[in-house]
Amino acid sequence: MFRAFSVLLLTLGISGALSGAELQGLVVDWNCAKQMIQNGREKTFRDNRRCSLMKNYQRPVYGLITDDKKYFRLEDPGNGRILQLLRNTPDKDGLKVVVTGNIDGDTIRVTNISIL
Repeated sequence: MFRAFSVLLLTLGISGALSGAELQGLVVDWNCAKQMIQNGREKTFRDNRRCSLMKNYQRPVYGLITDDKKYFRLEDPGNGRILQLLRNTPDKDGLKVVVTGNIDGDTIRVTNISIL
């Protein structure tokens, strides 16, 4: 009986750990995320104005840069939700969000996004 209960608790613990992570960070164009980490945001914007989301914020794929300089690609439905948030945000290059989802390498399968 005790062994069955222990196995049940272990199984629940593992499934809970795999169900989702929560990350906070800055929304960027995925194609510019690595460059921003290496060179900094301001230098990247100066060198490649297409990386800025201010004039054209509609991108096929968005990324998230965390405070500890890690970057993640957002998978759908995250890209659609980010697009909705960007439409209503005056500072599109400064949009910070909290993303909940499952992490697989450098990709987040998004379950929820909210503005930080």
